[in-house]
Amino acid sequence: MVPAVTESRYDREPGYALRYRDRRWVTGSGAGTDRGERRALRSLLQAADFGPGPWLDAPSGAGRLSVELPGPVVQLDRDPEMVRAAGDQHARACASVHALPFAESTFAGVLCMRLLQHIATPVERIDILRELARVSRGPVLVSFFDARSLQHLRRRLRGLRGKRRSGRCAVARGAFHDELRAAGLEPQLTSALRRFVGEQTLVLACPAAATTTP
Repeated sequence: MVPAVTESRYDREPGYALRYRDRRWVTGSGAGTDRGERRALRSLLQAADFGPGPWLDAPSGAGRLSVELPGPVVQLDRDPEMVRAAGDQHARACASVHALPFAESTFAGVLCMRLLQHIATPVERIDILRELARVSRGPVLVSFFDARSLQHLRRRLRGLRGKRRSGRCAVARGAFHDELRAAGLEPQLTSALRRFVGEQTLVLACPAAATTTP
């Protein structure tokens, strides 16, 4: 019997969800990051092959990117405050990405943004990716932080100087592609917001069975 993967903790102060929804993407560098992420997501969606049906946005946060998905959306987050902050424009669920409350191949596609940079181990990342792949009959679009970037180098140097660590984790692009394959997904396209400068990177992946020629 395979032991269950220990899920990383998620601790946020009261009021965080509303601040994240109302301020995170309109102040400081947030607006530029939001524009860049939307451009990258739209580009990958244009290249993706998928059929009709609902999409899963998991974790959805406050629902910022749900509007970009090409079908009815189910928003899922394990934080009930985030689920409430997302409003009622879409179907919503409060659950963990480690145990999605959906049958296999429920969704035409899945989006997983801004989660894996908070996950420190390959074992837990693969467990999440495997669960996302299970519920999708089409593409899985997922973001990660690329370790081969100036932003990650600066983050590491701050840690070496004894400054407070951000808690974010980065992985090399090739290593992340291997994690996707270990989860039953085949990477198709990779899009960095600022290659070699910024960490944020998006990947379009498809179920490995769908990429196998009969």
